[in-house]
Amino acid sequence: MQKLINKYFKNKTDSVHIQFFRYIFAGGFAAIVDVGFFMILAKSFSIDYRIAVFLSFTLGTITNFILSNAFIFDRKTLSLWTAIFRHYASSIGGLATNEAVLIFLIGTAKFDSLFFSKIIATGAAVLVNFTLIKYFAFNSNIKIIKQNVYE
Repeated sequence: MQKLINKYFKNKTDSVHIQFFRYIFAGGFAAIVDVGFFMILAKSFSIDYRIAVFLSFTLGTITNFILSNAFIFDRKTLSLWTAIFRHYASSIGGLATNEAVLIFLIGTAKFDSLFFSKIIATGAAVLVNFTLIKYFAFNSNIKIIKQNVYE
């Protein structure tokens, strides 16, 4: 049993399946932060849902980065700031998915539940987020080439 716990929750791994399994937990916790903060902003503070989704997604992304960095992906040679920047940049794909689905459900399909619309939108963004974060944010093989424009 301890061997399974170590394999699926503790040991560093490059296995996409184990990383995705861990991401479901980390992403689930980040989603709770995201949805909870969204509901507080939209309902308690009456902030427009299109703005609240951006703010709550940002807090969820920070939560997701902390958990991804600690338990899922290995930064290898990437600096912390490079990983943070790439993670946030990758999350823009998830934010775009989240925002588009939310606007569609509330604005076009006329769903009257912010909570269930946000849950559906967050679920739609999971695969987009995982893929971008795994293959861009924590990929130490990607090098940004700096070119001197004056040469």
